[in-house]
Amino acid sequence: MTWRMTDIVSAYTMRWLVEVFFSDWKQYEGWCQMAKQPGIDGSNRGLILSLLTDYALLLHPEQKALLKHNLPALTVGSLRDHICFDAIIIFIQQIINSDNPATSLQECQQQIKNVLPLASSKKHLNHRILGRLEPTPSLKYRKAG
Repeated sequence: MTWRMTDIVSAYTMRWLVEVFFSDWKQYEGWCQMAKQPGIDGSNRGLILSLLTDYALLLHPEQKALLKHNLPALTVGSLRDHICFDAIIIFIQQIINSDNPATSLQECQQQIKNVLPLASSKKHLNHRILGRLEPTPSLKYRKAG
């Protein structure tokens, strides 16, 4: 009852930070989708990993520079994408700078195939037993009547 209307509005705008967190978490991090432990424990671990990732990204040099100058922070998704891109560039530079780039590239391709195997689709119902699809006798009787 002691808050002024402007105090309430100012405090409520902080809720936006919660919404930004939820948006980034759902869109970019998705830790709970990879949870190996279902239920509350699995959800808690996903949230903890997400918060640790967000905290670590606060220490990113570009993020620190923006925050130091009171400028808007970068999104988790854009930082993550840039970090992935930087890793790809470093990977390519290592291949190019190797003694035998062609051999290094072939070795990397094989290692990537070992780490990222192709997986069969589960949504196309391949080799699934669909059960009995013909009508039952009672449904034939119902249709005739």
